[in-house]
Amino acid sequence: MSTQMEKLLAAQEKTQEKLRRAQEEEKQLKKRIAELKRNERTHRLCTRGGYVEKLLAELGAPELSDEEVFNYLQYALNTPYAKTHLVNLMEAKRKAAADAEGTETGNLTD
Repeated sequence: MSTQMEKLLAAQEKTQEKLRRAQEEEKQLKKRIAELKRNERTHRLCTRGGYVEKLLAELGAPELSDEEVFNYLQYALNTPYAKTHLVNLMEAKRKAAADAEGTETGNLTD
């Protein structure tokens, strides 16, 4: 085999090893991202659930079953006031995000 062929094969093997390492690193990064997303979701669920329990205790109803709590929340969140409040909250959030994006890109909107 020629020297040039040996050099090319060695370079190919080196490149393939780099690719394998990069693929392994990508796999580890994906695993870490999934773990962080799970941790964020768990934290969010615990925070929100804890707040609901606190409110129920303040209302004098800490012993409600899960089904009773679900039914109460469904009823409370389906009132016209709650729906309107949520729509307004989401619109304000979207507007704030759009305003922040416009400021970041240098576009000023009125």
